[in-house]
Amino acid sequence: MRVAALVPAYQAAPWLGDVLARLRALAEPPHVLVVDDGSRDATAQVAREEGAQLISFAGNRGKGAALKAGFLALRDFEAVVTLDADGQHPPECVPAFVRAAEDGADVVLGTRERSAAMPPGRRFANSLSSAWASAIAGRPIHDSQCGFRLFRREVLERTPLGGGRYEVESEMVVRAARLGFRFAEVAVPTLYAGESHLTLARDVPRIVAMMTRLTLESLSPPAEPPHAAESGEERA
Repeated sequence: MRVAALVPAYQAAPWLGDVLARLRALAEPPHVLVVDDGSRDATAQVAREEGAQLISFAGNRGKGAALKAGFLALRDFEAVVTLDADGQHPPECVPAFVRAAEDGADVVLGTRERSAAMPPGRRFANSLSSAWASAIAGRPIHDSQCGFRLFRREVLERTPLGGGRYEVESEMVVRAARLGFRFAEVAVPTLYAGESHLTLARDVPRIVAMMTRLTLESLSPPAEPPHAAESGEERA
Protein backbone atom coordinates (compact mmCIF):
# COMPACT_ATOMS: atom_id res chain seq x y z
CA MET A 1 0.00 0.00 0.00
CA ARG A 2 1.39 3.41 -1.01
CA VAL A 3 0.98 5.56 2.10
CA ALA A 4 1.75 9.22 2.70
CA ALA A 5 1.95 11.06 6.01
CA LEU A 6 0.26 14.47 6.17
CA VAL A 7 1.47 16.78 8.94
CA PRO A 8 -0.52 20.03 9.39
CA ALA A 9 1.76 22.41 11.26
CA TYR A 10 1.36 25.78 12.95
CA GLN A 11 4.09 27.35 15.07
CA ALA A 12 5.63 23.86 15.37
CA ALA A 13 9.34 24.53 14.81
CA PRO A 14 10.49 23.22 18.25
CA TRP A 15 8.91 19.78 17.72
CA LEU A 16 8.52 19.23 13.98
CA GLY A 17 12.09 18.11 13.32
CA ASP A 18 11.82 15.25 15.79
CA VAL A 19 8.48 14.12 14.32
CA LEU A 20 9.89 14.08 10.78
CA ALA A 21 13.08 12.29 11.84
CA ARG A 22 11.05 9.56 13.55
CA LEU A 23 8.88 9.14 10.46
CA ARG A 24 12.03 8.68 8.36
CA ALA A 25 13.32 6.09 10.86
CA LEU A 26 10.34 3.74 10.35
CA ALA A 27 11.06 0.40 8.68
CA GLU A 28 8.83 1.50 5.79
CA PRO A 29 8.89 5.30 5.91
CA PRO A 30 5.96 7.04 4.21
CA HIS A 31 6.18 9.97 1.88
CA VAL A 32 5.78 13.07 4.09
CA LEU A 33 3.95 16.31 3.33
CA VAL A 34 4.00 19.22 5.80
CA VAL A 35 1.35 21.93 5.39
CA ASP A 36 2.60 25.03 7.17
CA ASP A 37 -0.55 26.90 8.22
CA GLY A 38 0.87 30.42 8.18
CA SER A 39 3.44 29.92 10.95
CA ARG A 40 5.52 32.91 12.00
CA ASP A 41 8.37 30.78 13.33
CA ALA A 42 10.80 28.45 11.49
CA THR A 43 8.27 25.66 10.84
CA ALA A 44 8.69 25.82 7.05
CA GLN A 45 12.48 25.94 7.33
CA VAL A 46 12.52 22.84 9.54
CA ALA A 47 10.32 20.97 7.06
CA ARG A 48 12.68 21.85 4.21
CA GLU A 49 15.77 20.86 6.20
CA GLU A 50 14.21 17.48 7.02
CA GLY A 51 13.45 16.79 3.36
CA ALA A 52 9.64 16.85 3.58
CA GLN A 53 7.38 18.02 0.79
CA LEU A 54 6.04 21.41 1.83
CA ILE A 55 2.99 23.58 1.23
CA SER A 56 3.06 26.97 2.98
CA PHE A 57 0.08 29.25 3.54
CA ALA A 58 0.72 32.99 3.64
CA GLY A 59 -1.59 33.29 6.66
CA ASN A 60 -3.27 31.04 9.21
CA ARG A 61 -6.37 29.33 7.75
CA GLY A 62 -7.01 26.58 10.29
CA LYS A 63 -6.41 22.87 10.49
CA GLY A 64 -9.31 21.97 8.23
CA ALA A 65 -7.93 24.08 5.40
CA ALA A 66 -4.47 22.57 5.89
CA LEU A 67 -5.87 19.04 5.75
CA LYS A 68 -7.92 19.70 2.63
CA ALA A 69 -4.92 21.16 0.80
CA GLY A 70 -2.80 18.20 1.86
CA PHE A 71 -5.36 15.59 0.82
CA LEU A 72 -5.54 17.15 -2.63
CA ALA A 73 -1.75 17.27 -3.01
CA LEU A 74 -1.49 13.59 -2.00
CA ARG A 75 -4.23 12.34 -4.31
CA ASP A 76 -1.90 9.81 -5.99
CA PHE A 77 -1.43 7.82 -2.76
CA GLU A 78 -3.62 4.87 -1.76
CA ALA A 79 -3.92 6.08 1.84
CA VAL A 80 -2.99 9.12 3.91
CA VAL A 81 -2.07 9.10 7.60
CA THR A 82 -2.56 12.41 9.39
CA LEU A 83 -0.59 13.26 12.52
CA ASP A 84 0.11 16.44 14.43
CA ALA A 85 3.40 18.33 14.28
CA ASP A 86 3.80 18.92 18.02
CA GLY A 87 4.92 15.42 19.01
CA GLN A 88 1.68 14.26 20.64
CA HIS A 89 1.22 11.54 18.00
CA PRO A 90 4.09 9.00 18.13
CA PRO A 91 5.20 8.27 14.55
CA GLU A 92 6.07 4.75 15.71
CA CYS A 93 2.31 4.01 15.74
CA VAL A 94 1.96 4.62 11.99
CA PRO A 95 2.59 0.94 11.05
CA ALA A 96 -0.38 -0.10 13.24
CA PHE A 97 -2.65 2.22 11.24
CA VAL A 98 -1.35 0.80 7.97
CA ARG A 99 -1.87 -2.79 9.16
CA ALA A 100 -5.47 -2.00 10.08
CA ALA A 101 -6.06 -0.59 6.59
CA GLU A 102 -4.42 -3.62 4.98
CA ASP A 103 -6.79 -5.78 7.04
CA GLY A 104 -9.74 -4.05 5.39
CA ALA A 105 -10.45 -0.76 7.19
CA ASP A 106 -11.18 2.35 5.14
CA VAL A 107 -10.86 4.73 8.10
CA VAL A 108 -8.53 4.07 11.04
CA LEU A 109 -8.98 6.33 14.06
CA GLY A 110 -6.47 6.90 16.82
CA THR A 111 -8.14 6.72 20.23
CA ARG A 112 -6.74 8.28 23.40
CA GLU A 113 -7.61 7.68 27.03
CA ARG A 114 -9.32 10.74 28.54
CA SER A 115 -6.91 10.85 31.44
CA ALA A 116 -5.47 13.74 33.45
CA ALA A 117 -2.78 13.98 30.79
CA MET A 118 -5.39 15.50 28.47
CA PRO A 119 -5.94 19.23 29.15
CA PRO A 120 -9.38 20.01 30.62
CA GLY A 121 -10.52 21.96 27.56
CA ARG A 122 -9.58 19.06 25.30
CA ARG A 123 -11.34 16.56 27.58
CA PHE A 124 -14.54 18.60 27.49
CA ALA A 125 -14.50 19.08 23.70
CA ASN A 126 -13.56 15.45 23.10
CA SER A 127 -16.23 13.99 25.36
CA LEU A 128 -18.93 16.21 23.86
CA SER A 129 -18.02 15.66 20.23
CA SER A 130 -17.37 11.91 20.57
CA ALA A 131 -20.74 11.19 22.22
CA TRP A 132 -22.55 13.40 19.75
CA ALA A 133 -20.67 11.95 16.75
CA SER A 134 -21.51 8.41 17.86
CA ALA A 135 -25.20 9.27 18.09
CA ILE A 136 -25.49 10.78 14.62
CA ALA A 137 -22.97 8.54 12.83
CA GLY A 138 -24.79 5.36 13.78
CA ARG A 139 -21.66 3.69 15.14
CA PRO A 140 -19.37 4.13 18.17
CA ILE A 141 -16.78 6.89 17.75
CA HIS A 142 -14.57 6.74 20.82
CA ASP A 143 -12.34 9.72 19.96
CA SER A 144 -13.77 12.04 17.35
CA GLN A 145 -11.11 14.72 17.92
CA CYS A 146 -7.86 12.75 17.68
CA GLY A 147 -5.98 13.95 14.61
CA PHE A 148 -3.97 10.72 14.30
CA ARG A 149 -5.86 8.88 11.53
CA LEU A 150 -5.64 7.00 8.27
CA PHE A 151 -7.96 7.47 5.31
CA ARG A 152 -8.03 5.39 2.17
CA ARG A 153 -8.17 7.30 -1.11
CA GLU A 154 -11.83 6.47 -1.77
CA VAL A 155 -12.80 7.99 1.58
CA LEU A 156 -11.04 11.25 0.72
CA GLU A 157 -12.62 11.37 -2.73
CA ARG A 158 -16.18 10.71 -1.54
CA THR A 159 -16.35 12.46 1.84
CA PRO A 160 -17.26 16.18 1.60
CA LEU A 161 -15.59 18.57 4.00
CA GLY A 162 -16.53 22.09 5.00
CA GLY A 163 -14.93 22.74 8.40
CA GLY A 164 -11.98 25.12 8.46
CA ARG A 165 -10.57 24.44 11.91
CA TYR A 166 -10.80 21.71 14.56
CA GLU A 167 -14.43 20.91 13.78
CA VAL A 168 -13.20 19.09 10.67
CA GLU A 169 -12.12 16.14 12.88
CA SER A 170 -15.71 15.30 13.85
CA GLU A 171 -17.12 16.19 10.45
CA MET A 172 -14.90 13.68 8.63
CA VAL A 173 -15.77 10.69 10.80
CA VAL A 174 -19.52 11.34 10.83
CA ARG A 175 -19.75 11.77 7.08
CA ALA A 176 -17.49 8.80 6.35
CA ALA A 177 -19.57 6.62 8.68
CA ARG A 178 -22.79 7.73 6.96
CA LEU A 179 -21.29 6.69 3.63
CA GLY A 180 -20.80 3.17 4.97
CA PHE A 181 -17.00 3.05 5.09
CA ARG A 182 -15.38 0.42 7.30
CA PHE A 183 -13.80 1.70 10.52
CA ALA A 184 -11.04 0.44 12.81
CA GLU A 185 -9.38 2.01 15.85
CA VAL A 186 -5.81 2.05 17.14
CA ALA A 187 -5.07 2.94 20.76
CA VAL A 188 -2.48 5.74 20.95
CA PRO A 189 -0.82 7.41 23.95
CA THR A 190 -2.22 10.61 25.41
CA LEU A 191 0.75 12.93 25.01
CA TYR A 192 0.93 16.71 24.92
CA ALA A 193 4.39 17.95 23.99
CA GLY A 194 3.56 21.35 22.51
CA GLU A 195 1.13 24.20 23.11
CA SER A 196 -2.47 23.42 22.14
CA HIS A 197 -3.98 25.77 19.59
CA LEU A 198 -7.53 24.63 20.40
CA THR A 199 -9.35 27.21 22.51
CA LEU A 200 -12.66 26.90 24.34
CA ALA A 201 -13.90 30.35 23.30
CA ARG A 202 -13.29 29.91 19.58
CA ASP A 203 -13.16 26.21 18.74
CA VAL A 204 -15.78 24.57 20.99
CA PRO A 205 -18.60 26.77 19.55
CA ARG A 206 -17.40 25.88 16.05
CA ILE A 207 -17.47 22.17 16.92
CA VAL A 208 -20.98 22.51 18.36
CA ALA A 209 -22.17 24.41 15.26
CA MET A 210 -20.73 21.74 12.95
CA MET A 211 -22.32 18.92 14.93
CA THR A 212 -25.65 20.74 14.87
CA ARG A 213 -25.48 21.05 11.09
CA LEU A 214 -24.61 17.36 10.75
CA THR A 215 -27.54 16.46 13.01
CA LEU A 216 -29.91 18.42 10.79
CA GLU A 217 -28.61 16.95 7.56
CA SER A 218 -30.33 14.06 5.89
CA LEU A 219 -28.82 10.62 6.46
CA SER A 220 -26.90 10.93 3.20
CA PRO A 221 -24.23 13.66 3.25
CA PRO A 222 -23.85 16.05 0.29
CA ALA A 223 -22.37 14.53 -2.85
CA GLU A 224 -19.77 17.23 -3.43
CA PRO A 225 -16.15 15.99 -3.22
CA PRO A 226 -13.72 17.65 -0.82
CA HIS A 227 -12.00 20.69 -2.22
CA ALA A 228 -8.49 21.98 -1.72
CA ALA A 229 -7.93 25.04 0.38
CA GLU A 230 -8.61 28.35 -1.27
CA SER A 231 -6.13 29.64 -3.81
CA GLY A 232 -3.02 31.38 -2.65
CA GLU A 233 -0.91 28.63 -1.14
CA GLU A 234 2.81 28.86 -1.72
CA ARG A 235 4.73 25.71 -2.56
CA ALA A 236 8.34 25.13 -1.65
